Amino acid sequence: MNQDESVELYLLDQKELSASYKPGDFVALPNTYTKFFRTFFPWQLVRFIWINIRMMVMIIKSHR
Repeated sequence: MNQDESVELYLLDQKELSASYKPGDFVALPNTYTKFFRTFFPWQLVRFIWINIRMMVMIIKSHR
């Protein structure tokens, strides 16, 4: 682009802007591996315990 060329920008109104995207445009679809771990109870239990330990450590550190 040369320096003497001008660029014209225009703003879309809210109606045009929202009509340009569909609700499913930005949805990430989980793969088989992700679906498995979301429904695998032992993994969820391990995650629950780990998150609670991390929260307890944070709380203990904040009370010192």
